[in-house]
Amino acid sequence: MGSNRTIVWFRRDLRIEDNPALAAAAKEGSVLPVYIWCPKEEGQFYPGRVSRWWLKQSLAHLDQSLKSLGSRLVLIKTHSTVTALVECVKAIQATKVVFNHLYDPVSLVRDHNIKEKLVEQGISVQSYNGDLLYEPWEVYSESGRAFTTFNAFWKKCLHMQMDIVSVVPPWQLIPAEGKVEECPLEELGLENESEKPSNALLGRAWSPGWRNADKALTEFVEQHLLDYSKKRLKVGGDSTSLLSPYLHFGELSVRKVFQVTRMKQILWTNEGNSAGEESVNLFLRAIGLREYSRYLCFNFPFTHEKALLGHLKFFPWNPDADIFKNWRQGRTGFPLVDAGMRELWATGWIHNRIRVIVSSFAVKMLLLPWKWGMKYFWDTLLDADLESDILGWQYISGGLPDGHELERLDNPEIQGVKFDPEGEYVRQWLPELARMPTEWIHHPWDAPLTVLRAAGVELGQNYPKPIIDIDLARERLTEAIFKMWESEAAAKAAGSEPRDEVVVDNSNSLENLDTRKVVVLGKAPCATISANDQKVPALQDSKNEPPTRKRPKHMVEEGQNQDNSQNHNKDTGMSSIDQDICSTADSSSCKKQCASTSSYSFSVPQQCSSSSNLKWPWQDQTDMEQSSSKDGAM
Repeated sequence: MGSNRTIVWFRRDLRIEDNPALAAAAKEGSVLPVYIWCPKEEGQFYPGRVSRWWLKQSLAHLDQSLKSLGSRLVLIKTHSTVTALVECVKAIQATKVVFNHLYDPVSLVRDHNIKEKLVEQGISVQSYNGDLLYEPWEVYSESGRAFTTFNAFWKKCLHMQMDIVSVVPPWQLIPAEGKVEECPLEELGLENESEKPSNALLGRAWSPGWRNADKALTEFVEQHLLDYSKKRLKVGGDSTSLLSPYLHFGELSVRKVFQVTRMKQILWTNEGNSAGEESVNLFLRAIGLREYSRYLCFNFPFTHEKALLGHLKFFPWNPDADIFKNWRQGRTGFPLVDAGMRELWATGWIHNRIRVIVSSFAVKMLLLPWKWGMKYFWDTLLDADLESDILGWQYISGGLPDGHELERLDNPEIQGVKFDPEGEYVRQWLPELARMPTEWIHHPWDAPLTVLRAAGVELGQNYPKPIIDIDLARERLTEAIFKMWESEAAAKAAGSEPRDEVVVDNSNSLENLDTRKVVVLGKAPCATISANDQKVPALQDSKNEPPTRKRPKHMVEEGQNQDNSQNHNKDTGMSSIDQDICSTADSSSCKKQCASTSSYSFSVPQQCSSSSNLKWPWQDQTDMEQSSSKDGAM
């Protein structure tokens, strides 16, 4: 045991087990575990109500665990994270600050700036991988470029060596001496009185905390993993792992999830259980998509505000606030879409298949800007995860080389018959259609008048008529695609391509929020950087070729091509022209902030401010270690 005094800065790694930063600090001496809540720095990605509820419960759970080890969690509310860390350093005479990496665009910039400022003051800083199987800077093609398709990325990962040994958790912590100004959990502002009644319902369905995450993983692996391949596409019920909130908040180690499920796969393979083997492959693919979402955000840090494929910046989106409101409230007239949106509002969670269906409906049927949907998911999902949201919405909107074809339009009626054949899911969340016969449950507008009367359904009265005709939606999508290609061709001919996607901002009353840019990593003033440390992508005037874009080939028929993207956790924020357009998931305090422009206000959407010119491979000063091993396939 050393004599160092180390600050352990917790973020989205709220666990004791397999926590590299905490384990390293515990070996070197006394520790001060801190969690810093800085609403100002969250900016346009201020967490929604249900996400803040989970965070509050998880912090309380972590504090109890730390107390059992002899320490406790110090909570700090501040306007500047780096200032709070410097004050903590002075208070306990700390010799080091440690934390685990984050990969979303906002955290990448913030963490790099914080590390620079701490190092300038002579404070040793060390960061670790506590969130991924592989760091983003370890996975590149043979030519040293970043992958832009998931299959190529995941194939590379599965053929790389991985350290399968989890970090041993500390059995005791020595608390660092010193007086730090802290904030009680109830005063952090994660939950106000008006939110508590709604949040109480969440506690009946979910149990936040890293020990509960362990129990959820064990239950899934032992009881549900075997049938995962059969049940995963069935909406409702226990057809998915329900582990996404635990993974987002770092209550569960992704390395442990991989190890436990991989061991099951080996066991079932030896037994000749092909169904179990397939289930594990599909589940690990979902874990791979989570890895890929962070990989994309690191290598292309502009993807939270514009598509990876550049042609979408010419797409003529339809920024109609009224249509957006109908979609949010589940009043589109398409039962499966409406059921999904109402479940999202009521519970803060929806099945991945429903996420794909409702997001595809918003983008392809209604031509709503994908950034609006992404920010709404961020605001309403319990497992809201910016990186996964970016991947999911770009995949659906045709913004990725291996995503949905831009011209693909899925029929919600056919999707309903496929994924909710008996209509049980629709009846659960749309009580006005509860008595509709299964034959008509997914397209009540075609039902005879006698059937509608018997079911008590009055279209246009107690349940809306379809917001748009499917054939008309297909026609409008086709027209929009042609306009996009024409605009791109015209811009190229004129030699002046616009930098950002063409979306009319209907929130002129709000101030524009600055989106921080990823900057070039300079050399550290002192030798505190190691192979474990966070790398930062470098931006320059690059001549790299953009990812291959897709030209429209033909209209994809409804229901074809199974989605391969896990449209996970989603994040949302939107502007409010008035309270009617303001997100229904905003807390009352956030609604006040929507009315009076503040750092929490969401623009629907903001114009892009960050550069997309990325240098692949990285500049020399990032001191990145390329992983070239081709052995040890998992």
